[in-house]
Amino acid sequence: MPTNLRKAQQDAINSGFLDRTGSDKFEIYVASNLLEQYGVEFAKVLAENIRKKGLVSSGALADNIFPQMTDNGNKLIIKVLDYYDFVNEGVRGVRSSKNAAGSPYKFKNYGMSPEGRKSIREYIQSGKAKVSSTMNDKARGIGLESKGVKFKEKKSLIDRQVDSLIYNIKKYGIKKTNYFTDTVKEVFADFEAQMGEALGYDVKINLEALSKKKY
Repeated sequence: MPTNLRKAQQDAINSGFLDRTGSDKFEIYVASNLLEQYGVEFAKVLAENIRKKGLVSSGALADNIFPQMTDNGNKLIIKVLDYYDFVNEGVRGVRSSKNAAGSPYKFKNYGMSPEGRKSIREYIQSGKAKVSSTMNDKARGIGLESKGVKFKEKKSLIDRQVDSLIYNIKKYGIKKTNYFTDTVKEVFADFEAQMGEALGYDVKINLEALSKKKY
């Protein structure tokens, strides 16, 4: 585990933290420093797992991981894109739950927001999506209209590909990947032991400093 308790302890010494302790207020530094290290490591491993699992259609998921410490240093907040858990848990399709059995998420219809359609279009145009367009317009139109998806006449090839990909995504759902769950397990496997030791060190130096100031 790349987080380093000894480094956190040494940073406390180098920062002058020992000289600031001893007041009536309990101060933490080692535990806070270690928690910040966990945040940095989590962001790194999460981005790696996103790439390993091929979840980089636009790069947005991996590029928007921001670990932040609260001002008091006792809480770590990791900001990610809103849809992160859809990719993690998967989404059950309108017709099939095979790709994400047990997921709490499910598509209810075949519709897609303008923003979603734009994202799908950009994904196809990037060349990362392979969309078959061998089915003739008439056959495709009949098949999708029966599901509530309507095609306009003389749609461009890219528009037909967007419609086709959206239909398949909604029908079969989004496959469960566990990229986020696996990262939590990997990075925080030793969290309790490490953090317990760090807090113990903070308590020790606070008590020692307080004792010295009283006498």
